Amino acid sequence: MKGASKGANSNSLPALLLWALLVAVGCGNPSPQPLLLFAAASTTDAVEELSQTFQANNGTRILTNFASSSALAQQIIYGADAGVFLSANVEWVGALEKRGLVAGRVDLLGNRLVVIVASDSKLGVRTIEELAALPFDHLALADPSAAPAGIYARQALVNLGLWSALETKVVTGADVRQVLAYVERGAAEVGIVYATDANISAGARVLFEVPVESHDLITYPLVLLKAAQSSSDAQALYRYLQSADAAALFRRFGFTIHSPAGDSP
Repeated sequence: MKGASKGANSNSLPALLLWALLVAVGCGNPSPQPLLLFAAASTTDAVEELSQTFQANNGTRILTNFASSSALAQQIIYGADAGVFLSANVEWVGALEKRGLVAGRVDLLGNRLVVIVASDSKLGVRTIEELAALPFDHLALADPSAAPAGIYARQALVNLGLWSALETKVVTGADVRQVLAYVERGAAEVGIVYATDANISAGARVLFEVPVESHDLITYPLVLLKAAQSSSDAQALYRYLQSADAAALFRRFGFTIHSPAGDSP
């Protein structure tokens, strides 16, 4: 499943444009509003394809917003009118639950971390323990203070005793797709991303997988938000993303399935 890495397309909204739209909602515009689907950046390709299928089959316009799960959760906390949220991190969903913003939740997907270099890189190493001895200047991570991929990556490096040796080489991206772009474009020689991101890149190659026991289980909770619990469209999308058809597509992009597909009410 090789192909050029892509970010949000024309059906996705940058954060500021999205916020402007949300502010306009309810200000006298009588036209039907689209259903807002917030999803972690690492799910962009799979979720875009699923959204297009759902729109074609249900006649409901889906407006997608892809970013770091932390950024998306904070937008929801501050009033973004999202209907469904697919997060790459359970803690940010927990923050929404504590505020009473969640009507339904299922832990849907799993993923793995991999270490990548540019496709034409001469760097070669077989284990993560050898990273500290590699001759490189920049290790790209998603923001370890907020972005789930960065949180998992830093946790792995700390637990493996490598963080102190590599911390000065770390350059951060807002989300995992930005990290992938850094490596593809040569801005960083090494990066840590999800296996699913590496799968869609023609400009990067995987050196090895990060040991799964070195970090918390990577879990993607799917959330039906309280503000949309009375929306039949939001409920239908929430169920569809748990369906057997959706599970097959997520697997095609390299995700694992935590929740039994098709069992959602």
